[in-house]
Amino acid sequence: MKLVLFTNGTFSTMDGSGRRVESMLVAGDRIIEVGTVWEVAAHPLAPEAQKVDLQGKRVLPGLIDTHVHFAAYAESKGAVDLSECRSISEVVDKLRAQAQNTPPGSWIRGMNFDHTQFVEKRMPTREELDIIENPVFLTRVCFHVHSVNSKALEAAGYTGGWSIPTGVEKDANGELTGVIYEKGIDRIADAYHRAMGNTETHLDRMAQCMQEFASYGITAFNTTSAEHLGIVENFGIYQDLRRMGKLLQRVTVHYNDLPAKGMQSFFGDTMIRYGGLKLFSDGGFCAQTGAMTFDYKDRPGHKGVLNYTDKELYELVIEAQKQGVQVAIHTVGDRALDQVLDVFETVMTEVPKPYLRHRIIHCYIAKGDQRKRIASLGLIVDVQPRFLADEIDIAESGIPQEFLRDAYAWKALWHDGVLLAGGSDCPAAHPNPWLGIDAAVNRLRAKDRTPVGGWHPEQKLTLDEAIALYTKNAAKALGMFKDLGTLEPGKLADFVVLEDDPWKIDPQDLGKVRVREVYRGGERIYSAGK
Repeated sequence: MKLVLFTNGTFSTMDGSGRRVESMLVAGDRIIEVGTVWEVAAHPLAPEAQKVDLQGKRVLPGLIDTHVHFAAYAESKGAVDLSECRSISEVVDKLRAQAQNTPPGSWIRGMNFDHTQFVEKRMPTREELDIIENPVFLTRVCFHVHSVNSKALEAAGYTGGWSIPTGVEKDANGELTGVIYEKGIDRIADAYHRAMGNTETHLDRMAQCMQEFASYGITAFNTTSAEHLGIVENFGIYQDLRRMGKLLQRVTVHYNDLPAKGMQSFFGDTMIRYGGLKLFSDGGFCAQTGAMTFDYKDRPGHKGVLNYTDKELYELVIEAQKQGVQVAIHTVGDRALDQVLDVFETVMTEVPKPYLRHRIIHCYIAKGDQRKRIASLGLIVDVQPRFLADEIDIAESGIPQEFLRDAYAWKALWHDGVLLAGGSDCPAAHPNPWLGIDAAVNRLRAKDRTPVGGWHPEQKLTLDEAIALYTKNAAKALGMFKDLGTLEPGKLADFVVLEDDPWKIDPQDLGKVRVREVYRGGERIYSAGK
C-alpha cells in the first residue's frame, strides 16, 4: 500500500475542531492521521512514507459541486458561444460564420446567451434565424427558454400537423415565433440528439471538462438530467471514462424518473453512484416561469407556472419515499416552495425514513416561515451563489421591492438552521466554485462589482461558511459525508492545495484564487503548469 506524508502545510480540515493541522498521512486512498508536523511524524507508518513538502500552502478538502448538468456542459463546448453577444444581429453573424463550416442539413447549436443583455431585450425569432439554412437550436444560459428556426421546427415535426405543446410560443396570428419555453423544447432536443448521436467527440469533451473541473479544485460533483429541457445524462459514458482512466471526479447522477428493480439512492461505489430523483416544481427565474405568490413586476396577473398539481407531485414523491430514493426538487418561487414543503411533510409523516434527506434546488425566494419549515423537516437546500452575481438586475426588474429581502437569502437560511450546500448549475453559470464563494461572501454584480458593500449585505456568508457549502455540507447533500467533506482519519484523501490563501487575500479577489494541486483518493489529478 502506498504511503504518502503531506507535511508543512496549512490545513483547513473543515471538521469544526479548530485543531492545528500541518501534516496528513495517507495510506492508499484514505487518510490515516492528521495533526501537527510532530504528531503525524510520530505515527508508526510515517517513517515508511514518501514525503511531500507543501511549502506552507493552504489545504482544503476536495471541493464538491452539488448541482451541475455535466453532459450539457460538455455539449456546450461544441456549441457556438453567444455569451458576449449584445444584439440579435451579433447572434446571427456568429451563426452565419459557423454555417460556413457546417455541412448542409447539420444542426447548429448556440448557447450561453442572455437576451436581457441584447439591445432588443428579447429572444431571437424564427424569421431572424431563418437566414441560416441549417437547423438552428439556441439555448439561453438558464436553459428555460430557447430560440429555433423553421428547419429545426420541421425536424421536430412541429410543422407537420402534430399538436403543439404548451411552451411553444405563437404570435397573434397563431404562427410559431420560434421561441420555446420549458418542456416545449423536448421534441426539438430529441431531434437534435438523434442527429448528433453519442460520438467519440462528445466523450472527449466530457474528459476535457473533467480536467477543467479539476483545475478549480473540484473532486466530486452531482450531475442531473433535465429531459424536458433537453438535458440527458447517461451512466454509461461515465463508465466509459472510468475504463479509459479519464474519470477524474466522483460522480453522483440524478434522473427524472425512478430506477427499476427497487434500486435505492446511493447505489454504486465512491466513483459512480445513483443519486436520486430530480423533479421540477416550477420554471425559471429569468424566464419568469418560477411560481410566485405575487405578480412579477410589470406583468399584472402573471405569477409563473407550477408544473404539477398537488396530487401529481405527491404521487411522485411518495413513490420515491417508499423506494428509498432521495428527491431533489427544482424550486424557484415561493408558491412552488409552499407546494414542495407540503408534499415533503406529508410523505415524510406517512412513510418515515429519517436517513433519507431530501433536497430543494435553488430556493430563490424563501420567506421566514418557509425557512423555518425547511429546517424543521431537515431538508437540504442547494444554492448557486454565482447566480446572484449574474442576476441582480434581473431580480430587481422582476421581483417587487418588498420581496427582494427574501431573495437569495442565504444568511437567513443558515441562521434558521437550514443545511446549505453549494453548486453552480453549470452550464447555466460558470463551474468555478471560487466564483460561487466570491458571490456568497461579497454579493456583487459580476461585471462591475457593484453595489459597494454588497447587494442586501445582511445576507452575506462568512468565508468559512461559504467554503463549507462546497465541502462538508456538499458531502452531506450527496450522502457521502462518511467519506468526503472534511480531512479526518478514515476519510478518502480528496484535497486541494491552493496557490493563494483565501484567508489572507483581499476578499474582493476570492474569485481569482488559484489552485496548485488536486488529489482524489491520494492520487494527484491536477497540477498547475503540467
